[in-house]
Amino acid sequence: MEDNHILYADIIIACVQLRQTVGDNFFVQTFDTKLKNFINASGQADSRLQSVESLLELLAQLEHLNLGDQLQLLACRELLLKDKLSIIQKIKPTKLAKIKPAKEEKEMIPLPVRFPERTKKANQVREEILKFIQHNHQARTKDIVSQFSAISHRTIHRNLKELVNQGLVVRHSDDGGAIRYLAS
Repeated sequence: MEDNHILYADIIIACVQLRQTVGDNFFVQTFDTKLKNFINASGQADSRLQSVESLLELLAQLEHLNLGDQLQLLACRELLLKDKLSIIQKIKPTKLAKIKPAKEEKEMIPLPVRFPERTKKANQVREEILKFIQHNHQARTKDIVSQFSAISHRTIHRNLKELVNQGLVVRHSDDGGAIRYLAS
């Protein structure tokens, strides 16, 4: 408990020292208001957490605008973050106790997804490449690239590699060095 009082006093001192280096009247007044809210919220955890977050937002603005002494700003931020952590640690156990344990959920059977790792658009591109290879039976990389000219070479090669890794397409090299893809 005594550590919290020391931390509280250190935060106020660090904020006042930082405030003196700001120099911009608008931010000085904003700082004063937020610091008063912090002092007034000393007893209630929720309102204190809100005032700490408000001060941290102000510090981010000051840092972005390069207002005030940067070392004092960092020291003030560190103290505020320590306070925020201690508040969250106090709040969290009480809020968790109020939450009822979840009912047992039935085991869900995952749906088969052909290409789950990418976005829908990337999946559509891969599907189109697969259809092209299936339609042409044997497709050279050059043919695939020319068919899908709006897509970068790198993207096409990545999609081809994924199709091969998933066993949907077989990669075959000719003696001449051309690479052909066959639908499996």
